[in-house]
Amino acid sequence: MNETNGPETNAVLLMGYGSPNGAADLPEYLAEVLHGRPPSSEMIAEYVRRYDLIGGSPQNRILASLRTKLERRVGRERPGTRVFLGVKHGHPALRDVIPEAAKAGIRHLTAVPLSPYASTWISEPYQEGVADGIRASASPIDVDVRLDWHLDPNWIAYWNRTIRAELAHSTTAEAPVLLSAHSLPQRMRDLGDPYPEILQATSAAIARAAGLARWSFTFQSAGNTTEAWLGPDITDVMLDWKSRGAPAPVIASFGFVFDHLEVLYDLDVVVREFAEQHGIEYHRVPMPNDADEVVEALAHRVAPDPSVQ
Repeated sequence: MNETNGPETNAVLLMGYGSPNGAADLPEYLAEVLHGRPPSSEMIAEYVRRYDLIGGSPQNRILASLRTKLERRVGRERPGTRVFLGVKHGHPALRDVIPEAAKAGIRHLTAVPLSPYASTWISEPYQEGVADGIRASASPIDVDVRLDWHLDPNWIAYWNRTIRAELAHSTTAEAPVLLSAHSLPQRMRDLGDPYPEILQATSAAIARAAGLARWSFTFQSAGNTTEAWLGPDITDVMLDWKSRGAPAPVIASFGFVFDHLEVLYDLDVVVREFAEQHGIEYHRVPMPNDADEVVEALAHRVAPDPSVQ
């Protein structure tokens, strides 16, 4: 970021996935996720059921808290720096937030997504949203998208701290830890997406930091499609550990930053039910959400130079 322009023309853009605020938002939200294709009534009903089971998504509340905390944190070094929040799907949309920033006099945004992983699958929709926002702006604005914070020491430190805490209270002295992340269609890997390698590097760093002797990397939340998705799936790994005499693994869903449907439903409902059906105890490490470690990792990623700590 060019500090000579002053904080009034430079700002930060925090980018999230987005979530419906309630059932009334679901048709429009799902249509956007489906690239304009209207969702079926069956799909809408199914997602209403899922959100009802988890008591609604806390995502928008968490994103708002992260925005506030990051603005406060960045302001310690650069007083007056604003942090905008924009999402890929839903509101406030990136295509609307960037023009609003430009209208407010911002000429440069340093943008960071709320996913640490520089996967094409993850990053391209953010890049598209940014491009839409720039095109919609009435005055010039440039956006520097900062990807790839999966090995930030603060990110690793969060999982180290919470995994150790969960293991200290585990019913099994040497419970294995299952480090899980959202699966990816095999075709994306075949096209060269580095996502699996990035996840492997991150899980290995977490395991080293936490001193884990018994752990596995797993995928979760594979799509319900006919095409192949990356594995191993978390349920298969749970069964494998049970066959080796470890029926109480600890799950750390490090592929995500905060609680949302893929954690609160895919894990806490679907995987929990699977575990109970197979005599496996269900334990999950809390998600980072707006933890201090996440705020620090984000602050480091949007810092104008390495001297800003």
